[in-house]
Amino acid sequence: MDTNTSPEDLQRISLAVEDARLSLRVPRSEERLYRDAGEELTSTLRIYRYKYPNRSEVPTIGYLAMAAIDIATRYKQVQGALEARKQTLTPRLVEINEELETLISKARQLIDDPPTSSQ
Repeated sequence: MDTNTSPEDLQRISLAVEDARLSLRVPRSEERLYRDAGEELTSTLRIYRYKYPNRSEVPTIGYLAMAAIDIATRYKQVQGALEARKQTLTPRLVEINEELETLISKARQLIDDPPTSSQ
């Protein structure tokens, strides 16, 4: 959350995580993101509870830690994929931009100095 958000732009929401009901103040524009994140966390916790059903071996905080690591890993994977895409797209976009600039320059030249027709 952006710490520079004014209190007027914040909205109080309530999210259920594990046995806790969390009350948060979030930017109004990001409310859906927070709710979706809460649902993702709940879903991931459910997966780990199913994978590791013996609660005597995994305390509640353990499930939360596993879910946090899982979600953070997925975040890092997406971040890496976006960076790789950016690395491959940037040179092509630069090339296309240069071609467009050349075409625009030629078009301006034709407008400013139209060819004379011989009759």
